[in-house]
Amino acid sequence: MVAQSRRAVRSWALWTLTVPAFALVVLVDLAAIGYAAHAFAGRPDWRGLDVVVALTVAALISVEGARRVENRRRRGGALHKDLAPAWMIAAAVILHPALAILVALLLRIWWRIRAGKCIPYRWAFSTAVHVLAVGAAHAVFVSARQLTGDSGLGLVVSMIGGAAAYVVTDTLLCGLAISLIVPGSSRRETVGGRDDVCIDATAATFGVLLGSACLISPWFAFAAIPITLTAQRSLLLGQLETEAQTDPKTSLTRVDWWRRRTDQMLRTSRNQREPMAVLLIDIDHFKLVNDRHGHLVGDEALRAVATILRSAIRVKDVIGRFGGEEFVIALPDTGIDEATVTADRLRNAVAASPLAAMCAGVLDDPDLDPDTFHLTVSIGVAVYPGDGGTVDDLLLRADRAMYAAKAAGRNRVRLAADTVPPLAADTDPPLAPHPIHRPTRPDPADGTASTVARPPTTRATTSARGIPSPTADRPLTSGVTPTDRP
Repeated sequence: MVAQSRRAVRSWALWTLTVPAFALVVLVDLAAIGYAAHAFAGRPDWRGLDVVVALTVAALISVEGARRVENRRRRGGALHKDLAPAWMIAAAVILHPALAILVALLLRIWWRIRAGKCIPYRWAFSTAVHVLAVGAAHAVFVSARQLTGDSGLGLVVSMIGGAAAYVVTDTLLCGLAISLIVPGSSRRETVGGRDDVCIDATAATFGVLLGSACLISPWFAFAAIPITLTAQRSLLLGQLETEAQTDPKTSLTRVDWWRRRTDQMLRTSRNQREPMAVLLIDIDHFKLVNDRHGHLVGDEALRAVATILRSAIRVKDVIGRFGGEEFVIALPDTGIDEATVTADRLRNAVAASPLAAMCAGVLDDPDLDPDTFHLTVSIGVAVYPGDGGTVDDLLLRADRAMYAAKAAGRNRVRLAADTVPPLAADTDPPLAPHPIHRPTRPDPADGTASTVARPPTTRATTSARGIPSPTADRPLTSGVTPTDRP
């Protein structure tokens, strides 16, 4: 039994953390335990248990009622924001710290029971963060109340300060932990974006209102349940917008949303007289991957390449899936030299990445040989304003440059400025213009025969992708020339 316990302890995921991440997790857990022990030791009596019961039961009903919504909203990242902290904020600003910690612990234990499988050290760390956030909120509330007094305005200011302290503590500790546990995480992945800030503000505001209502009667907590359920459902709007803008296979933006963002960036570049580059990237021989390994492996390879490209660009750059195995990237404030360096860096990143390991790790396919399974990309580069003044112009020139890279042997970068515009793939080669002869007729002046030339008919050419070509119209000539008559 002892040996089994030791083996179980050795298998904990906690030991896989880096030293900084391990130190942070342990310090936060110990700080939460110490603060909770101090709070419970200083509790004179247990008045206020009715508020604890009302807040806990109402919070559990709200959490269970919104479970389906939250399962829909929950994404694969480590950061997830919801309105559950509102109940803990309300407890922190109206109850003794020990009772507020009790509310937080009951809610976290219930979440652990309902969540099923989870990583134990992460659950313990999240619980410790909530305990410390409750302590910070209560301390700020008490300090602000001593400064502002017990007036109505002073109480409101104190509650808002306590709610802000809770949100700041939770955001900073969780963000720091994510950045240490998942190296390379972006700011959005650690502390959240604008939508996450709005959720935090909503939870803080609702917590203040809920706490104010519970000062009158604890049973007002149950009146807040419909409000929280409605608010939880409204959070789906941002999730649905994100899904509408995101390609499901690669998690990159769809090309229509990419085009709108690039149009805005191009207008900014035009106003500020700055360059902007567009990269069109195509995976070489991608059809062979689907033919040899199947479409499931092809999808994983596509997702792996998208991950590599997204991790190798700046935060302000915009990447999207152009279609099939093609990607497109807009680089604001980037001239031709910087764009060339970026494109070559992306090309090398894809060629040097262990795609077989990335795909086999998901699909567990033993046929993926790292020595034979590798991919390369061909990249075309177009830069505003030299290669065009609109997004369509830049895409067309980058498309032609990309095909020039493929024609040169693939796994190359070609610039639109160095590429002679080729003919569209679906059109015939141009014919030399010549007049179409009509029957001769006597010249009324001298009686000799004359020939009347008809101007050649023209048509606009299109590229292989259906983008209008800026090249000049080409003449069409008739295949039959009428015979001259006397």
